[in-house]
Amino acid sequence: MDPGRALTVAILAVGLAGGVAGCAADAARICAASGGSYTGGTCSRWGPEQQAAEDACQSGGGVYQGGTGTCEFGMGGP
Repeated sequence: MDPGRALTVAILAVGLAGGVAGCAADAARICAASGGSYTGGTCSRWGPEQQAAEDACQSGGGVYQGGTGTCEFGMGGP
């Protein structure tokens, strides 16, 4: 590979890596501003309201889907 092409590829790689890091930082900032915690590329918000909904759902035999805030019944299992 000629030096000019190698330099172009290196500059492009650094630019893309910086852009991805910037997106992750923005996502973490937005998540924190909404009261969540950003870990492993996922924003999670879990508080007393969600815990109460999960407990109520499970007490009725359902499976609480935290991402959508829904209680599902008859999903798999014995």
